[in-house]
Amino acid sequence: MSPVETILQTTMHEIQNIVDVNTIVGDPIYGEGGAVVLPVSKVSLGFLTGGGDFPTQTVTNGNKSAESLKDYPFLGASLVGVTITPKAFLCMRSGSTTLLCADCDNAVDRLVQMIPGVIEEAKHVVQACKAQESADEQSSHKGSCDS
Repeated sequence: MSPVETILQTTMHEIQNIVDVNTIVGDPIYGEGGAVVLPVSKVSLGFLTGGGDFPTQTVTNGNKSAESLKDYPFLGASLVGVTITPKAFLCMRSGSTTLLCADCDNAVDRLVQMIPGVIEEAKHVVQACKAQESADEQSSHKGSCDS
């Protein structure tokens, strides 16, 4: 295996250790009353790897340079940059799930964040309407039985 391949393999292995699934969807955070919060992050990654062989001594023959008689020494480098940005927090408590956006920049992000709350409110309205209908039916049946 060439030295450049060794550097690439080592770099990829180390990047894999840095950026795993727990980096993107973090470990759960447990709070009071059974609340669970899951952090969700955006991971940006960039890396550069390269290298080459360079002669240490040359033999000249007239005006022309000849290649080194020794094996060329290897010079290589690898650079890695990682950015982890928190994007949202998924909050779960007593059967209810809420997505809290960490950086709501536009209306679409805010709308997506509001959807779970709107669904919960709609459930409460439907339950209240059903309870009212059932109470109305019971009161109308009592009135007809009294006559």
